[in-house]
Amino acid sequence: MGALLIAGLLGLASADANVSTLRIGDATLGPGVILTLVSLFVFAPLLALEFSTIVTPRGDARHPLLHWIAIAGGMVVVLATAGTPPLSNGAPAALTAPFVAACIAGILQVASRHNDGFARAGGSVLLGFALIGVPLGFWLLLRRDTDAWTLAAGILCVKAADIGAYFTGVAIGRNKMCPWLSPGKTWEGFAGGVVLSAMVGVAAGFASATDAAASAGIEAVQPLRAAWIAALLGIAGTLGDLLESLLKRGAGMKDSGRLLPGMGGLYDVFDSLLLAGPLAWWLLACKADFP
Repeated sequence: MGALLIAGLLGLASADANVSTLRIGDATLGPGVILTLVSLFVFAPLLALEFSTIVTPRGDARHPLLHWIAIAGGMVVVLATAGTPPLSNGAPAALTAPFVAACIAGILQVASRHNDGFARAGGSVLLGFALIGVPLGFWLLLRRDTDAWTLAAGILCVKAADIGAYFTGVAIGRNKMCPWLSPGKTWEGFAGGVVLSAMVGVAAGFASATDAAASAGIEAVQPLRAAWIAALLGIAGTLGDLLESLLKRGAGMKDSGRLLPGMGGLYDVFDSLLLAGPLAWWLLACKADFP
């Protein structure tokens, strides 16, 4: 299943690279239009469905549509505040999404004739906006400001930490990292994951310096710089995994869903990517003077 996900990622990156822009009315979307549309109308609804299950107590009505509105708003607001779409009211419109979702949550609470639960429902809407929508928006922003292959390399560096942590933990893991939160994680596995992320970063750095990469318009990154960027992304990915575990343990759940046999739900796959999203943009696309 992991190999299929990587193949799907590369296929999506290839499709996204081949379709640079899409014009809808007076607005021109892109680059990254394919990834943006897939994220808004495939990934976001599935994540909203799983997130709604996690944050809603058993027996209460779930409202995944409200969480999708909040998640989509978080994604769009990152792009809008960075200049996409070109309409000047893009950011206010996107920021209105979590406000509307929270208001609807209040209306539904009143309709249920129960006085308790609104703070939990409204808070979960804002949590979905902040912890899922905004970081996904930063991955889309990274694609807009760089290229599809830099995006793919950043994602692979994050997921390499998952792979390295698993195999290292199985082989030599002894010291538990957070047994009360994620019993399977060990400090040895964490170290192995960060090392593998750095190795993937080095490989990506060398690949970015090839003639093929130059002809594709990919900016070269020094292997040493790529290594420490990848290591930081791997660390952020691990923290993102723990953050999702915090939500699931509070809900008494092991997996966010059953969409991916043997791996759980989509949120279980995306958790490490989410927390790493803003960091990936700051390190790989932001023009600030990082070493």
